[in-house]
Amino acid sequence: MKKTKFNVFPIAIVFAMFLSGCGGGGGGVTPEPSISEEPKLDPVTNINYEDGILSYSEVSGATGYELNMKHKDEVVFSDTVTVTSIDVESLDLGGKIDLSIRAVSGKDFSAISTYSFVVYKVFDEVLIEAENNLYNFGTGKSQSNFRNNPLAHGGAYVGGLDDAGHGIYINYLCPAAGEFDIESHYCFHKTTEMNQAHHDVFVNGVKQTEFLYTVDTGWGGATFTPEVSKTKITLVKGWNTISIMKNGDSSDNWGDFAEIDYVLITGNGIEYNPDDLDSYGEIPPVYKLEAEMGSPRKKQENNLYMCKNPCIADANCSNGFIMGGVEAKYDGVEWHFDSPVKAKYEIQIAYAAGIFDGSKKARPTFIVTQEAVLLNKNIDFEDYEQQQMEALDYTGWNTPKLANQKITLELDQGDNFIYCLKLDGSGFFQIDYCNLTFISEIVD
Repeated sequence: MKKTKFNVFPIAIVFAMFLSGCGGGGGGVTPEPSISEEPKLDPVTNINYEDGILSYSEVSGATGYELNMKHKDEVVFSDTVTVTSIDVESLDLGGKIDLSIRAVSGKDFSAISTYSFVVYKVFDEVLIEAENNLYNFGTGKSQSNFRNNPLAHGGAYVGGLDDAGHGIYINYLCPAAGEFDIESHYCFHKTTEMNQAHHDVFVNGVKQTEFLYTVDTGWGGATFTPEVSKTKITLVKGWNTISIMKNGDSSDNWGDFAEIDYVLITGNGIEYNPDDLDSYGEIPPVYKLEAEMGSPRKKQENNLYMCKNPCIADANCSNGFIMGGVEAKYDGVEWHFDSPVKAKYEIQIAYAAGIFDGSKKARPTFIVTQEAVLLNKNIDFEDYEQQQMEALDYTGWNTPKLANQKITLELDQGDNFIYCLKLDGSGFFQIDYCNLTFISEIVD
């Protein structure tokens, strides 16, 4: 039997999944008859769902049929129609649907009939917009990583992926385990004799493959003619984190550059009930902010606090990198984070620290702002609310450990900038990543 087929779309770093729900369609909710009213038409019978079509028998004397469709007790479609079949496939529904239907004619009506059926999805092509999965909006760069262009798919693309760790970071709820084709739709312009342009692909923290960028398309801009690089990745059923990023450290990451328009995963064509994925949760249990995927901040010789990327490639670290060199005041990392609601979050740092500057231990400080703090001379974070951690134990350099302490942050709805910095005379440390966990919405 043919099932309803439509694309499956990923959950991205912007966290809209905290409020995700089913949208309505058609007219208003079917009114329930009052107690004093009596049905005057026969009920709707012979209800059936097959090949994507919902059908039922015509009721004598009826001029129309009032329908309510619910998914998990939420109305996803409501309308009054004159036909006796509905193309459910065109409604973009999925999962177990509970139908209520009654025949109507003027003020006359029938008793309500109910029927339940499952709308299956097909694991086919999954299109992932690069710009919707970008941590780092390039604060401190002359041009942001986020690039608007009406010629790009979705009207934007990601450029400026110049340093180790820059790229896109995707949270994707996969309906099946297996090996799948994946494509990067890219722009690339050969301007130097640098090493081959490529992006490494990490899945769940482990490098699996890479995209090679060989066709000189020119940069995205006035003209936009992306090419396609193809490879394969292995995903687990459930949540997967997919990082597509420029790899290497300061000694070997200066290869040629590439920009990403979008990524396409080709599924295996299986049909599945999306409700079967409920056990994995609406969002990943913990969202991981990789240090190398943010905007590292580093004091320069001219006393300006500019973006620099002291990321160290290390297979023992999450995603294959750790960000080092958090040594001077204002050193650290800045993440851009888009929260769908005003809410409380817990953040927990994975760090490394060694005995390097006497007996001092590191005490990272977290700060949240709604606008990026510009990288100018004599920046003073003292004007912002700070949350400083207790002294962290030594772990040894390049041997990260998840700190026991958790800091509670309040983030506004929309754009937030999360800083993890060294702001006092405490010891040096490295940042591997931070776990960010949604706690509760704040209602003013």
